[in-house]
Amino acid sequence: MTRVLISIGSNQNDPKSQIYSAFNELEHKFEDVTLSDLYLTEPVGTDSQTPFINAAIVLDTSLSASDLLHYLMEMEQRAGRVRNIEIQNGPRNLDLDIILFGEEVWSESQITIPHPRYSQRRFVLEPAATIAGDMIDPSSHKQISQLLDECTDQNWVKILTEEVEVV
Repeated sequence: MTRVLISIGSNQNDPKSQIYSAFNELEHKFEDVTLSDLYLTEPVGTDSQTPFINAAIVLDTSLSASDLLHYLMEMEQRAGRVRNIEIQNGPRNLDLDIILFGEEVWSESQITIPHPRYSQRRFVLEPAATIAGDMIDPSSHKQISQLLDECTDQNWVKILTEEVEVV
């Protein structure tokens, strides 16, 4: 079994439900599945869209990274994501990214492991640190919690509570 860290996010069509629905599906398909708290986060690269809700998921799988990616992309499609017409960093019904796949480091046309920009994104690191702070990035050999401490991303990330209104 391989321990995997996934980043999940949504800012369209009831984002909380999108995330919980995806988590429930993953929980039934894989082993030892854990979901972080949900976080309200500032969109990257543009302020002309609504904030995202982001979280992290850790799970164990016997699938290869390519097979897991294919499965996650099918989940995104079922949630209404159409990659070939979407705007880069634009609104999403569901976004599932493999951040870490065990201790693997590699790249092919559709996927790079570890995810190439995750260590520069507070919206990925904050939720990940709460459930996988001790996971080691095989490229930098640093723990997720250390990468969060070193992150210079100034975009806001707020834990989602009932008092926070989602627009």
